[in-house]
Amino acid sequence: MTKRVNISAACLGGTFLICSLFASAEVPVVQSQADHVATSSSAVPLNRTQNTNGPSTELIETLMFQVQQLESTVAEQRGLIEELSYQVQVLQQEQKERYIDLDNRIQSIQQQAVTTAATTQAVPVTDDAQTALTDEEILAQYNAATALMQERKFDESIARLSEFAQQHPDHPLTPNAWYWTGEIYLVQRQVESARTSFEKVVADYPDHAKVSDSLYKLGVIAQQGSKPELAKTYFERVIKDYPSTQSAKLSEARLNSN
Repeated sequence: MTKRVNISAACLGGTFLICSLFASAEVPVVQSQADHVATSSSAVPLNRTQNTNGPSTELIETLMFQVQQLESTVAEQRGLIEELSYQVQVLQQEQKERYIDLDNRIQSIQQQAVTTAATTQAVPVTDDAQTALTDEEILAQYNAATALMQERKFDESIARLSEFAQQHPDHPLTPNAWYWTGEIYLVQRQVESARTSFEKVVADYPDHAKVSDSLYKLGVIAQQGSKPELAKTYFERVIKDYPSTQSAKLSEARLNSN
């Protein structure tokens, strides 16, 4: 009996000893991945936001200064463009006067030629008269001379126009031939020859439609030759004597530009 009690006590003591050992042992703590990342010395907290600095005051001032410079440059360029546009308009007006539509003018000249031929008294037929050109042939000569001008064959055109004017001094187209000769001389910078041609129209054909154009061109030549008073005289004469013409409008523009 006593032996059985001792064995039971020994077993009970061993059980308490094992339980005591388990209780005193350190239990390992399992750390989650999120806790590991949060406690790491090199990790960034999950709730932390990165701070970004705005543009500096110095940078803003620099950009504003550059914008002001660009605005000033644009304003200057706009003024230059407006000035050039005005010059182009003036040149276009002169170009229209210089290179007008020849077809419309030729129609008017043809009507004048027909009217003149109808009112001209018959001339006795002589040997020289038999070789005279018809109105159609004369018109063809003039058209050929002006066609050379349109093709910018200026020297040939001047030669043909001069020949036409000498052969037909009393023809209605002759003042036009002198006028276009002056225009070509102007293009070639032969100012004195141009002046002579325009003065020929004014002096020899005072009732012709090209007188107003010739007077205006004489005014332009005087103005470009630093003779403002003479130019003013020509322009005012065009405005006074030929107020409804294109040359009068151009003369007014020239006077107003001074």
